[in-house]
Amino acid sequence: MSGLLLLRPLWLIALLPLALAALWVRRRAGPGEWSALVDPALLPALHRLGLLKGAGRSAGALLPFAAAAVLALALSSPAVPRPGTTAFRAQDPLVLVLDLSPSIVADDRILADLQAGAAGLLDGAAGRPVGMMLYAADAYLASAPTTDTEALRSLIGVLEKGTVPVAGSRPDIALSMARDLFADAAGPGLGGADLVLVTDGGGAGPRAGEEAARLAHDGARVWALALPAAPGAPAADLAGLAALARAGGGEVLPATETAALSDRIARARTARLVREDTAGQGVRELGPWLIPLALLALFPLFRRRR
Repeated sequence: MSGLLLLRPLWLIALLPLALAALWVRRRAGPGEWSALVDPALLPALHRLGLLKGAGRSAGALLPFAAAAVLALALSSPAVPRPGTTAFRAQDPLVLVLDLSPSIVADDRILADLQAGAAGLLDGAAGRPVGMMLYAADAYLASAPTTDTEALRSLIGVLEKGTVPVAGSRPDIALSMARDLFADAAGPGLGGADLVLVTDGGGAGPRAGEEAARLAHDGARVWALALPAAPGAPAADLAGLAALARAGGGEVLPATETAALSDRIARARTARLVREDTAGQGVRELGPWLIPLALLALFPLFRRRR
């Protein structure tokens, strides 16, 4: 986890009316009501003598709005992850769901893209346990979630045309199987799990979207890396794959953007973590440190006037 988080971002909405109110006060400040009663040629001299204070108070009139803006920022609860929290939720696995349908394994270049994408996801796992599933016309569990990424790299490296014996493309079966495996009460459960399909979109129809929606309902997220279509093969179903990912609460990115997808998965995981009751164990809130800034903005208003 990395970056600045906002635990209660809706408080930022208060900044808009504060800005409008400050602008209104600023426009009304001017030289004050004396400008309507005194000859304009005399106003500069009166200001120099200190007899008119209206214009000098215009900046001070904005200080309460500045303090209120700082308080709104504090109430939005900015926070940063605590060091070493990558293992805070060690039970929420990352599951690679690899498509070994004929449209992929028949072309060595597309198969190599799949292997590179899967290996890149391992690099972005950030210490999470990673599982691996393979599918074509049926689905198979290749590895239960493990932190031994080197063993998974070895598995990924030996994938070939005959690895999955039954030709076809049924991501719905793979997602259904994943739901059955990880929803087991004896296991870690689906809460916080991320499933990433590495596929050209074959079979990403309504059934697969329904399975992705069920996974999302149970607390998981479904993402996808889109492989290019092999030469001579039907065009990749990117629209269907995007709909599947949306149903699963995730996104789809091209296979060349593995690092970007890993970053989005990490951000989604962090956002879920900070909404949990134990969020304080994983992040350090900065909001209380902003309160003194609000007091400093108000301090000039309490000075003694002559």
